[in-house]
Amino acid sequence: MRATSRAAVVAVAVVRVAAAITAASASESPEPLHCKVSIVGGGIGGAYTAWRLAVDARVVRPADVCLFEASTRFGGRIYTVQDVPGYPGFATDIGAYRFHRTEHPLTRSLVEDALKMETACYTDPTLALPMSVAECPKDNALWTTTRTKSFVGNLDTLDAWALPAWTPAVPFQFSDAEKWGTTAARKERRTLPSVFAGPNSMLPELATRWAALTDANTTYEKAMAVADETLAALAVGKYKGVPYAEVSVIQMARDAGMSAEELAMEVGTSFGGPQMFNMNVLGLTTELVRSLATHHMALPARGPAKAMVVPVAGDGAARKRSGMASIVTKMLEAAEAAGVRVYTGHRAISVRRVGECDEYDPDESVPGKPLAIEFENGAKAITHRLFLNVGKTDLLALGAASEPIKSASADVRRRVEGQQVIGGSKMYCYWPRAWWLTDLGFSRGNGRGDAPAVHNTRYHDGPVRCADPNDYATCKGGLLVSYEFGDPTGVASGLYAANHADAPYTPLSPTDAKTVMVKASLSPRHALAWKAVVDGIRASHGPLYGRKNATGPIPEPDVCVGGSWYDVSMHWPRPVPRLSATPSARLFSKPVRDLHLHLVNEAWGEMVGWAEGSLLMAERALGVHMRVARPSWLDAPFYKAVITNFNAGTAAPRRR
Repeated sequence: MRATSRAAVVAVAVVRVAAAITAASASESPEPLHCKVSIVGGGIGGAYTAWRLAVDARVVRPADVCLFEASTRFGGRIYTVQDVPGYPGFATDIGAYRFHRTEHPLTRSLVEDALKMETACYTDPTLALPMSVAECPKDNALWTTTRTKSFVGNLDTLDAWALPAWTPAVPFQFSDAEKWGTTAARKERRTLPSVFAGPNSMLPELATRWAALTDANTTYEKAMAVADETLAALAVGKYKGVPYAEVSVIQMARDAGMSAEELAMEVGTSFGGPQMFNMNVLGLTTELVRSLATHHMALPARGPAKAMVVPVAGDGAARKRSGMASIVTKMLEAAEAAGVRVYTGHRAISVRRVGECDEYDPDESVPGKPLAIEFENGAKAITHRLFLNVGKTDLLALGAASEPIKSASADVRRRVEGQQVIGGSKMYCYWPRAWWLTDLGFSRGNGRGDAPAVHNTRYHDGPVRCADPNDYATCKGGLLVSYEFGDPTGVASGLYAANHADAPYTPLSPTDAKTVMVKASLSPRHALAWKAVVDGIRASHGPLYGRKNATGPIPEPDVCVGGSWYDVSMHWPRPVPRLSATPSARLFSKPVRDLHLHLVNEAWGEMVGWAEGSLLMAERALGVHMRVARPSWLDAPFYKAVITNFNAGTAAPRRR
């Protein structure tokens, strides 16, 4: 195999590592590579592990750390496209795209404090607001259309539409007992969030502590203590004798009398959010409770408020969104500069214990039973500690004869089986004139339609550049026209964009998640998707143009870029019976007792779908199993509760 050049630069990679790639390909070595620490997977969890070991904590000699990436792109589900045809440098996140400054404390501390990167409000597409803004603009639902009925907010003030009371216009068949309003049986509409969250939650462990968790006067220290108490109670809590880890919110809601029509309104792709409520109750509430507590955390004076943010770079007119992949890039650049060995094109196909045929001389000074990693290109590496930065499908692709599955307990295997992959898709389109800004004045907010290819359009999401940020007429760029998870059957068209991808994206193939459609050169397959996107945009926005007295029709875009995350995507824990009370994150952090092997990916943590999940699992492996000291830049109470104690909670002391 041809050697990987140190001067090679992967121009189309999600992460472009400026430092050179390791000179010699492992597949050319007559001997296996020897790495005291190996990392398989170049996503944010893998990059963070290498950076922490070699650069931040400096506890392992950099040359003893090897990172292997299957493709020529780093980042995993973090995928920043920089080479959109006709729009070079318009950073577009077709995968993960944002983080929250208090709900994701490890990510914020890493990005802003450790890496010294700037962030800006996710809801400020033109980056016109100063970094110290007290509050970011609201992401309001400006309109929705379902079952041919539309509900529209105030399009001038960009306030959300609302249904404070049931009306005959609601296109769902509700009984009198299910209707809501000041004179109705219910004062508020019954929703799935109201089943498990709030002071009237069906979970007494949460309902009785809700006020303490959400009171603005609650101190951070008190909120964290209440969260610990709540999580400990939820861990042993049950619904009608069934542990919360084995029942979903939807199951509880149906059992409590929520009708099929109430659920249809709640989980439809237009009105609701179907992707989260079938996970188990313990998993859903664990993320919620800790996020409520960390919301009380004090933040540095610089930077935007307690809100969703994105990385940015540059000053003045040159200031722009740099994409989530810039975080991974910065860590890998520093790790490589320190001497970490990085290999691309190394797809792991087997992980096993070292045997007699491996020609390995044991090094008694290095703890841990050695493992052999075999790659598709014929290369092999011997390591004493392995971090697997992979999701469920990647782990299963290694096979039942590979570690950790081969030696894992029945409990661990059951937890792996219980992690469900939730497919999703995103579609961005680009115009030389940002019509949503110029014609409609939609600088923020979202709309949810029922057209086959247009769901959850977000007006603040997409790379926009303006010659004058205060004059929308000077703006051009991209818009997230559709973003959906769930619905693999296609009945609600949630994965329309994924079904028009150029190729499946799985752990078994060298394909990628990106599909590019250029107006001037559409293939027949692309033309089908293109027409559906254009028709959907015009159909959903035509009435809005009329309300704003704007002149249509909306022109066709120059290009559209889709991200298809069907088989490789976010995960959630299903409600399945468990074989022990041990938290899943603790099991996944070291799934085989006598092997220094760790799972560090969003799939294995409690922060489902977020980069925070990968980072938490990586830091747990480092701090708990390698005894690496807490980062100086990470909050101590958070570290103790979430890293050291795996977010399992602590029961309140008994009163004497």
